Amino acid sequence: METELTINIGGLPPFSARGCEQELTPITQGEFHRNINGDLIYLGNDTHTKYKSTIKCSDKAAIATDGLYRGREIELGCIQRLWQKFEANQREVHLDKIPVEGSLYAHSEDKTEIAILQATDKHITLNAPNPGGFICYRPKLTMRIIQYSLNTNEWGIKVGWQMECEEI
Repeated sequence: METELTINIGGLPPFSARGCEQELTPITQGEFHRNINGDLIYLGNDTHTKYKSTIKCSDKAAIATDGLYRGREIELGCIQRLWQKFEANQREVHLDKIPVEGSLYAHSEDKTEIAILQATDKHITLNAPNPGGFICYRPKLTMRIIQYSLNTNEWGIKVGWQMECEEI
């Protein structure tokens, strides 16, 4: 396997996605303002987080572009992992995002693995008793392509691509 990245449209030909980098950035959903006393206040919605993703890769081939176009809805299996804390003896955990199959694991703060008894979409059932700790996973995000680009360094025998997406 060359990469953990998955995209349900187009594809990743051999030697097109080794060493990819992904940046997940929360999309701005509000604004900061200062009141008359100079205090910083936030006017926005903090009940959910949607992400912007930028993926960059430089390898020997480009991404397959069939079916890729600006505005296209895709399902992206991220490289970037998300971490979520859970408390001691907590059996039920609701994740913020749906995990990519096979990417989910839980461990205590001392790095001891904690058994995951069941995982259904965003709902996780952990073994109890447990000392609390963290769940780690790669999110599967439904996104729209904002733009993508391809580039080639003919003499350096390098081909690169970049894709920007925003979560729906």
